[in-house]
Amino acid sequence: MAPVTTPLLKSSRRWASHRQDPWCQVPSLLCLVVGVIGCILFAVGLPQPPNFATMVETVAAPGPLPVFCDTGFQSSGYIRLPHKVNDHYFYWFFESRNDPTTDSVVLWLEGGPGTSSMWSLLDCNGPCTIDANLTTSTNPYSWTNNASVIWLDQPTGVGFSYGVAGDEDATSDDVGRNIFAFLQGWFKKHPAFQSQPFFIAGKSYGGHYVPAAAAYIVDHQLNDNDDDASVVHINLQGIAIGNGLTDTVTQYPMLVEMAADPNAYNITLVTPNELKQMREDANVVAELVKRCQQPNETQACLDTDELWDTTLLEPMTTNPTRNQYDFRQLCDPDCDDFGGAKTEAFLNQPWVRHRLGARKTFSWSNDTLLDAFDVDEEINAVQYVADVLARGVRVLVFAGDADLICDWKGNDAWTKKLQWHGHHEFNAAPVVPLIVDGVWAGDVHATRLLSFVRVFNAGHMVAKDQPAVALALINRFLHHESLDR
Repeated sequence: MAPVTTPLLKSSRRWASHRQDPWCQVPSLLCLVVGVIGCILFAVGLPQPPNFATMVETVAAPGPLPVFCDTGFQSSGYIRLPHKVNDHYFYWFFESRNDPTTDSVVLWLEGGPGTSSMWSLLDCNGPCTIDANLTTSTNPYSWTNNASVIWLDQPTGVGFSYGVAGDEDATSDDVGRNIFAFLQGWFKKHPAFQSQPFFIAGKSYGGHYVPAAAAYIVDHQLNDNDDDASVVHINLQGIAIGNGLTDTVTQYPMLVEMAADPNAYNITLVTPNELKQMREDANVVAELVKRCQQPNETQACLDTDELWDTTLLEPMTTNPTRNQYDFRQLCDPDCDDFGGAKTEAFLNQPWVRHRLGARKTFSWSNDTLLDAFDVDEEINAVQYVADVLARGVRVLVFAGDADLICDWKGNDAWTKKLQWHGHHEFNAAPVVPLIVDGVWAGDVHATRLLSFVRVFNAGHMVAKDQPAVALALINRFLHHESLDR
């Protein structure tokens, strides 16, 4: 473990200056200019593949630093994506508190789309949380207890990440390629972690991001020639999705069952008449979302989101105004903040931005990017999951059972419906209790490769509502242990 005075960013670039008589430089300078112009003209005519060897950028650190968020080694900064115009992805990384030389490396991807991973780092599963006075306190349930974790701001324009015109993203395929490029740069910057087990985890729209990134990695490493020494092999072992949106065709209509079935909290979500209307509307939503899966059906995709929201979600979140992310709670006063304002206030302090090497003002959510992914949101991501399962990559899907926006019944349904080589084995597997610290904390439905876990007494943010359960679950998954014990 590195000492507490380890710089947040380890190196700085120094430029040497050599003074000479300027008249003595003219001939050599002319030769240099001519040579450079010739090289540029030659290079313009050639196709330029991503150069993974030159994509790492180093942000200068202000010298030895005191403890910041946690006592172990950490780093933050930017990785430039070589296939984009001027795209820079921001990350904040913390080594495992246990044994960073052997523990797994986890990449965390926030959902949204358009929400910063810095929010989860500072409010859910990271090594510290923000206090009322905008200082930090240690989080005893940090996922860094037994893993080294990268929190990444993506796609372009999210959080501290930035790009220029032409760098915009709008599909999960874009995300997959970008994350592979980011990881190439990150592992070059942190070579000690290249051979360790690697996992990708996320929540909400991470149900698209996480499997898309994993599928790109396994496809690239299977089909491309990795003799190129500049390409780092990624030791991908598994992915984890919490309260994710992955299969809209299956998940959207299941919201009716959340309204119809008695829940563990004895909360009636709709009236009988509302439920009857919801069942009729669900049929329309189901047909519309199926149309959306076909080519050139952009309008059907846009209509699907609007209809699902107004006819299936709204009846359960009005009169009274319930929190769609945790129906046990009423909105008081804002259902959509989650502590995002506090995260912004902390990260936009000049001294914090300086410490992190951040180059822009922080915003915890990007509504422009949310709109850009309107169509992608309705497109199923289940094929990505099937692809990674086919390559032996383990998949954990978990969901807090008080969430409505990405409810547990929908996640349970799509994992059972998923077509893959272990489909029949998975559906035949028993559901057993999830035991954490001697308490029945949820239900587990699992085989060797695919697991679904319903988490009791949690909403959309399991790691925030049930931090001990979330930590136990991810630790068992990372160590390939039985999830139920």
